[in-house]
This record gives sequence, C-alpha cells and structure tokens, in this order.
Amino acid sequence: MEVQAETEHQPFSRRYHNEQACMEALITMKWPNGFVCPRCAHTRCSRLTSRRVPLFECARCAHQTSALVGTMFERTHLPLTKWFQALELFLLPDGISAMRLSQVIQVTYKTAWVMLQKIRHALGEFNSRELLCGDVKVNSDLYGCNPSRPQFPHPHASAVVAGCTVTESGEPEQVKIRLVPQMRGDGHGANRHELAVFINEQVDVRASAVQSFPQAYRLYRPLRKVVREAWTSLKSTYVALGPKHLQAYLNEYTGRRRLRLSEAEGTMWKKLLYIGVAIPAITYRRLIARQPDQPLAAAS
Repeated sequence: MEVQAETEHQPFSRRYHNEQACMEALITMKWPNGFVCPRCAHTRCSRLTSRRVPLFECARCAHQTSALVGTMFERTHLPLTKWFQALELFLLPDGISAMRLSQVIQVTYKTAWVMLQKIRHALGEFNSRELLCGDVKVNSDLYGCNPSRPQFPHPHASAVVAGCTVTESGEPEQVKIRLVPQMRGDGHGANRHELAVFINEQVDVRASAVQSFPQAYRLYRPLRKVVREAWTSLKSTYVALGPKHLQAYLNEYTGRRRLRLSEAEGTMWKKLLYIGVAIPAITYRRLIARQPDQPLAAAS
C-alpha cells in the first residue's frame, strides 16, 4: 500500500474540514513514501477501517499500528479537525491563549490548555535538536524588562541565556532562549558559567564562531531586542506567566519566530504538523510535574 501525497493548494478550512481529510494528511505526513512497519520495516500492509482511527496491519509480521502512534496526537479523544484548527491558531503572530482557543474550537479550558502545551512541547523538543551553528552570539539577559524602560526590570524578571545565529547583515536568525534555574527577581543575569553551559548544550562549537556577552553593558543588541520582543508578545497574549511553564512559552515564541522566518505563509502550519507527527506526545502527568524554571528536555 502506498499513500499518495496531496498536490492541490486549497485554503486550510476547505482542505481539512472533516476527519477523513485530516487523517489522510497525517498518514501522508507519517509515511510520505508509503507504509513502513515500525516493527519489521516491511512496506506492505492491510488497512483496517472498522475503528474510528484506521489501523494498518503489516503483511509480514501482522503488527498493527496507526498514523497517530508516536505522534503528538496519540491517544487523543478529540476530533482531528479541532487539532488542526489549534495548529493554525497557534501560528497567529502572537499566538493564542487557552481561554480564547477554548471559545473558538468549543472545548473546555483545561482541554485547550493541554492542547497548546503539547504543541509547545513538540515545537520546543524539535528545535532543541538543532544546534546553533555558524556565526553565533550569546547574551546574558533578563526576561521581563519593558522595552521602553529596559533599565527597570520587572520585580520577578527571570535570568535567561539567549543565543542566536546571525545573518550577513548581523540580524538574529535562529534564536534560543533558556531560563537560568533559580534566578528570579534579583536583577542579575547569567554568569560566565551559565553561558558556558548554554554554549556546550545548544551550540555546535566545532562548526561555529562563538562570541559571548556576559556583561549587561556589552550585550549583542539585536539579540537583546528579540528577548524584549518575546516578553512583549507573550505578555500581550497571556498577560501573566508563572515560572513553572515559562520555558515552554519561550520555546513557543522562538519556534514560531523561526517558522515565520524560514517558511512561506501557506506552509508554516504544514511544518508544524510535521513537527507534531515527528515528536511523541508529552503526558499530562509530565506537563504538570515540571519544576519552576526547568527546561523542557529536563522534565521527567
């Protein structure tokens, strides 16, 4: 069995208005060159359609699987049409709050919150696998400073390390912002040790020229501007963010920013859909168990 790729270009609302269209899109995304058994890698199967979610049975080992297994959508009880709407709304310039999403797609606030957190998790995990490479700048900075009054940080401003690759014109391209654990409200940014940890974890040092700025008066200004823009954008949509999930929201901002820089307007949500298929879902228990200021990858 081979899954045919879609070629026609239609608006999202017209192409994915029912469950079948959404499911076929996921099948195509998961197996772009046709079915591959996750157990034995055989490429022939039978499609079983007696259930809501179609099953694929391998012709060699009889293993059954679905296009949702190992994706962000695994074990979901929601219609895929609602998930696809959420993906599209997530890509709004400043995102969308759980309250607003719950109203638009008609689910409970808790359901909308979990959906958005799962999308943030997938985006953050996917981007964490791509190291900064090339001409890299790294700042010690504070998240929570008003761009118009940067000398007066918010009382609960969070210390962050921000790094970016830069274009030939010196503008930030790929950006990563990581919280420094247990550093909030004292007005101090990260020290040289925290910058070194960030560089070791987030930068391909073998293929990069790295310049770090540990002192506030020597920060790389274009990168500092991105951190300020992140605060303005997230604050305008979510009003107030507690420390427990702040890293996830920062990952959302940098991930969406990168999609907007690297993808055409009509293909951004397809890239996000691909990310949702490539990254397994995070469980609700893991979501609520995160510790304050703990990066996503460190959550157990």
